[in-house]
Amino acid sequence: MHHVRRSLGGRTRAAALKRLVAHPVIDALRERPADARLALVIEGGGMRGAVSGGMVLGLDDLGLADAFDAAYGSSAGALNAMWFVAGRAQEGAPTWADATFADSLVRRRRALVHRPIVDVRGLIEERYEQRSPGIFAATLAAPTELHPLATDVSDGSAVDVHDAIADERTLRLALRASASLPLLAGPPVELAGRRLLDAGLSAAIPIRAAIADGATHILVLRSRRAGETAQPPSPRSMAITKRLLRRIDPAVAAAFATRPEREARDEVLLARHDAGPQLTPHILSLRPPASSPVPTRLERDLSLVRTALDGGRAAAHALLAQTR
Repeated sequence: MHHVRRSLGGRTRAAALKRLVAHPVIDALRERPADARLALVIEGGGMRGAVSGGMVLGLDDLGLADAFDAAYGSSAGALNAMWFVAGRAQEGAPTWADATFADSLVRRRRALVHRPIVDVRGLIEERYEQRSPGIFAATLAAPTELHPLATDVSDGSAVDVHDAIADERTLRLALRASASLPLLAGPPVELAGRRLLDAGLSAAIPIRAAIADGATHILVLRSRRAGETAQPPSPRSMAITKRLLRRIDPAVAAAFATRPEREARDEVLLARHDAGPQLTPHILSLRPPASSPVPTRLERDLSLVRTALDGGRAAAHALLAQTR
């Protein structure tokens, strides 16, 4: 059953949100309406997760770590959501620009020995606990629900695996499932009787899962710049990926082929709510400025990643400052 918080509290948050006006989502963060359900939605995108990681840091800076009833994340967005829900954003989000983490996470030469280029398994099963002991226990104990999204191999649909999380083992599997992609990050992950792959195949922006759960006020952390929309992969990349996915299941290959159309529909939905703040559910998108550097999915330039992290953090602060 979904819970409803009675009070947000917190001097830091009160100071940050004092005298804010203009958008129902920010108003709800300042003073929760009766029976409201506040959701945080975090877009995926590989190393573009540094952008939303910075935004998560900014929200934490502003005392909003316990402001939401639920956090929904796809792929890299699910990892950022975990750190935020656990109350450890200050420890976890900076790992996007950490040289040790980045070097162990992305190694293109692994493909030469038929291993995943992106070591999601090692990241989640080993390095996160080393970085922040007790991180998974803290996530499970948090009052905010964590909703990682993944793609069901059998039919290509987006799946919210929140209800499959029962302990630390299943939490780690859920996070791995949200970010596992053939060739890049590994084979399907089995959880609760399903074979699951990267959420980006079906729902790169998990907005519809939050709406389906009855969210009334939604803050969406975007890793794409203002004015930038998802572009379909090149014909060569499309052909290679479809061939790999078809070996797993034709249904997930078909889902990948229609991904651009679904992403376009999500962009239309978010643009409509950007233009109409009073539309319900109330949705506010936070995006980096058009001039901001944004990493590629497999970005190796850590100076660019660090700039993107700082830019995301600044964007979160600026969103509140703009409404004073």
